[in-house]
Amino acid sequence: MNAIMLAGDRKAALPFCGINKAFLLLEGWPLFIHVLTALNQSPSIETIYIVGPRKAIMEAVEKALVDFLFTKKIEVLEQRDDLLENSVYAYEYAFSCRTGPPALFLPADIPLVTAEEIEAFIANSDMNQYDYCMGVTSDEHLKQFYPMPYLYLKNKVYRMNNLHIARLPSQTGESMLQTIYNHRRQKNIWNRVGMISALGHARPLLVLYVLAQCAVLLSRFGLHSMAKFFRKSLLLDCVEKEISSLLDMRFKAIETNVGGAALDIDDEATYKTITSHFRKWHEALMPKQTEPVQVQACPFQDKCHERPI
Repeated sequence: MNAIMLAGDRKAALPFCGINKAFLLLEGWPLFIHVLTALNQSPSIETIYIVGPRKAIMEAVEKALVDFLFTKKIEVLEQRDDLLENSVYAYEYAFSCRTGPPALFLPADIPLVTAEEIEAFIANSDMNQYDYCMGVTSDEHLKQFYPMPYLYLKNKVYRMNNLHIARLPSQTGESMLQTIYNHRRQKNIWNRVGMISALGHARPLLVLYVLAQCAVLLSRFGLHSMAKFFRKSLLLDCVEKEISSLLDMRFKAIETNVGGAALDIDDEATYKTITSHFRKWHEALMPKQTEPVQVQACPFQDKCHERPI
């Protein structure tokens, strides 16, 4: 399976501390280098495509060769204007069409993701039955980390974990995915309003969204008994069915039990927390991690070759 790492910094991909957050330093290396290492160690991954500011990414990868062994083929593509354009461009570049096999999509800001977590997600994603599998992690596997927002369903509490395996959606589904991405920061009240507006024509999913928001707010204030009332109708299979209808894709949530992929860096507080605890958490998530191998080889199949953009 090919992997597409999204490391762009245009439009809805907000800069962090004045820079593209894929280049925030952690243990001396940009965040995306940590994600690249996990992908490189994943047996199921064949080629890794990184979409973002091409020159800066290539320079960072070549610098990392002092300490990391990258054995997979890596191709770096110049970013487009937004996340969906980057995803579509990388997919079409990889397969020369829009109707190829599924690919793994993930962001560049999840430095604690592990190869084991990626492998478990891929193994449990049945792409013969589904067109889009999205990773989720239950709160029980995330309690050792910092407080974070969750999706409260009837029987379980989840957080989306940033791993996605998908084929390209239809134009309608692509537009809806972009809208959802633009309003993803649900701490902002206006993003909630925007999400409600976007779901206005999908009445069943809109109802589920409002119920979920009520459950989140009540739980945040410790009113768990009241929250349970709103969670009664929030069954995972119902949510999957309505999302499938909205995106015109066969959608499935895939639960993983590691937790690293759910720890994305969205603000300064999270960045500081992960920076402070990275080694301890990294050891807990990867107890058999070995020391990096020094190597001088270049991972790019043809360093000077670039297809027309």
